[in-house]
Amino acid sequence: MRKLALFLFLFLVVACFSGLITLQKHGIEFFYLEEYFSVLQPERYDLATLVEGVDGDTVRVITQASAETVRLIGVDTPETVHPIIPAEPFGRAASLFTKRLIKPGETVLLTYDWNDRDRYGRLLAYLWFKAEWQGKEHWILHNVVLVLNGFGQVYTVFPFREDYMEIFQRAEEIARENGLGLWGSVPESEIVDMLEKGRYKPTTSISERPAVKIVSIQYRGPNEYVLIKNVGDVPVNLRGWKLYSKGGQWYTFPEVILQPGETVSVHSGPSASGPLVWTKRYVWNDRGDKASLYDANGRLVDEYRY
Repeated sequence: MRKLALFLFLFLVVACFSGLITLQKHGIEFFYLEEYFSVLQPERYDLATLVEGVDGDTVRVITQASAETVRLIGVDTPETVHPIIPAEPFGRAASLFTKRLIKPGETVLLTYDWNDRDRYGRLLAYLWFKAEWQGKEHWILHNVVLVLNGFGQVYTVFPFREDYMEIFQRAEEIARENGLGLWGSVPESEIVDMLEKGRYKPTTSISERPAVKIVSIQYRGPNEYVLIKNVGDVPVNLRGWKLYSKGGQWYTFPEVILQPGETVSVHSGPSASGPLVWTKRYVWNDRGDKASLYDANGRLVDEYRY
């Protein structure tokens, strides 16, 4: 009961201070912030027709000028269709969320930043769709919807407009605080099942996560390693936990009891050595990379970017 009371208290505090509201479209409910109706408005936009959702953060549209593949600015959802990177946890849920929320044939708006296209030639844009709130239709920014509802994370590797970056970062904080989507304890399979049935309701699920953090990554030299620390006050068994690099490599932990305050390192590269050797190949990109740490239930515990 005490845990339930704490959960309700935290949720009400967040909702009160953030203006969190629930919108609905095509049977899919999602959280939004009432203040977004005034601070997020499409300007200098192009009209487009949605053709299909590719994955969580990529769609295909037809504009007045051409057919385009659009990569959404400022958000990164787990991969599902990358030609090299395997499907990531929560990728299917994020992909279905976009596909069920915005259906083929719908009119959407596209707005832009200073970069027109990415290195793959995809159009970079903010995607807006219509939804009703208190009897009035509003243009809703899908990029931030993904972040706020825990289907993606803020993507700042390539900076975007500063005011939006602040809004997106706060949206991710709210998703984390409320245990939404990939930050929660609801299994992805349950969320996928609801989305497939076209009757989805976001579920807040603050869970007691082990206090395990990625402290650093030594990515230069033939003996790379990731340093992981238990910053909590109880031992943690890492058996079945997974470490993931954005390049698509996975490492699964054997039986390792990490005591409070202790660290463990996972090594890779031609000179990799120690109790935990991932691979004799290089894993970490010298030009920048991201490590993700998942527990044995597939929940995201921590991330580290450099």
